[in-house]
Amino acid sequence: MSSAAKVGVFMLVILAILAYLILRIEDIRFGGGPPRKVTVVFDNAAGLDKQSAVRVAGVRVGKVEKIAIRPSDGKAVATLDIEDPNVLLHQNASAKVANLGMLGEKYVELDPGTPDTPLVTRQSIVLRGTQPATIDDVTNQISAIATDVKAITASLRHVMGGPAGQQRLDDIVENVRTITAEVRDLVAANRTNVDATLANARDITAQLKVEIPRLAASLDKVANTVGGTVGENRTDVRQIVENLRGLSGELRTTADNLNSITGQVKSGEGTVGKLIYSNDVHDKLTDALTSVESGVNELRNTLGRANRIQLDLGMKDDYYGNFHSNTPLVSESNSHSRAEVMVRVNPNPERNRFYNLTLADDPRGKRQDQTYERTFTDPATGKSTTIIDQQTKFSHDFVLSAQAGWMLGDFDLRLGIIDNTGGGGLDYRWNDRLRFTGEAFDFGGRVDPKPHLRLFGEYVLRKEKPRTPQIFLSTGYDNPLNHSRSVTFGGGIRWRDDDLKYLIGSVPIGK
Repeated sequence: MSSAAKVGVFMLVILAILAYLILRIEDIRFGGGPPRKVTVVFDNAAGLDKQSAVRVAGVRVGKVEKIAIRPSDGKAVATLDIEDPNVLLHQNASAKVANLGMLGEKYVELDPGTPDTPLVTRQSIVLRGTQPATIDDVTNQISAIATDVKAITASLRHVMGGPAGQQRLDDIVENVRTITAEVRDLVAANRTNVDATLANARDITAQLKVEIPRLAASLDKVANTVGGTVGENRTDVRQIVENLRGLSGELRTTADNLNSITGQVKSGEGTVGKLIYSNDVHDKLTDALTSVESGVNELRNTLGRANRIQLDLGMKDDYYGNFHSNTPLVSESNSHSRAEVMVRVNPNPERNRFYNLTLADDPRGKRQDQTYERTFTDPATGKSTTIIDQQTKFSHDFVLSAQAGWMLGDFDLRLGIIDNTGGGGLDYRWNDRLRFTGEAFDFGGRVDPKPHLRLFGEYVLRKEKPRTPQIFLSTGYDNPLNHSRSVTFGGGIRWRDDDLKYLIGSVPIGK
């Protein structure tokens, strides 16, 4: 089989695999009725993208078909495709934006409503959506609480701290002493009335002397009745008396504790006394609140940096169709493919800089030039002939690329290390699917006599979605200025990782 036929068979197999993956990843439906359309109006749909999942009780039942801005009031309008026919919506149905875990992807949580309300039989329905509180709302509330606590502390210090607070407490004690003296004077001034009251009491006693025998008889009868009752409930009465005695002791202990605590507070002892009378405690509390506020601000800044970072990962494999060479080249592995792993970090999308890091398995690898000398002797003449052979050998090896780049409109300029040598590259984005790239490196002739050029293009076969990566194909011409030039074609995947970026968010990055 010729090389062209082998390449054709290889490409057909790759295209068949890609078609199968696209059908599985895109979740393309064959047959069945059309999905039900549900329109949801959100005040803010931050984090929600096209193709995001729609769930009911955590079970995926559809996807977000599109998101648009309503011109009348500027609200976000999301159109949902409900593919599960078992989802029945009632008139009080609602929807909200939710997270899968703390840092997971956004999705729409659909509440079908309560069963006691009528069902909606229309094919299309409009719902009002809500969104949970964001981390910015939480941090703003924490900052407001810290401000309120600081204001309360300052008010306590102003009212109770220092000589002015001590003077207020002394005034309270003096007022109590004055009230006691006034009560004593009031009793003295009404002694006559007290004497009249005693005389009345004496008259009442005389009357009681007559009535007591009669009352005694009645009381005797009542006592007999109570005695019988008490005898029947003696155990309960004894328990009540014991409970009252225990309660009395506890009240006495509580009164003693209150007196002790009040004395300690007045003398400035204990935590409350120091809080009221000690300036050092107030200063320490203020410093602690300042530290809490600083920690909250630092947490907000760290999360802000992590949210700004864009981290893209990718893998790519290129097949080198042929090597043109006019000198004897030997490859230890006989490989004609180049595999690479790519990392691209954009610390702040508002700035135009980014960083690329690539580790590749190069088919040419490391070059070694060797000279072989052979001597032949003619038996007939005895004359010796020396032949010198020059051989270049390439061993399979890993190469590293690391560049700093700047985004200039539709162009990306990269400078740094390319395949272990200094160089640079220029990327041009034709549109959101097609990109052209040119790279130049190895200007010192480390591997080849002339600089190494690499020209190729990439076509995005399938864009990245929330649960699946981007798939692209590439082809180009490698090293056209040297003998080891080759036509390349291949493909790979690329995706944006929102989990690893939070690890990078803790690294200090310039603003």
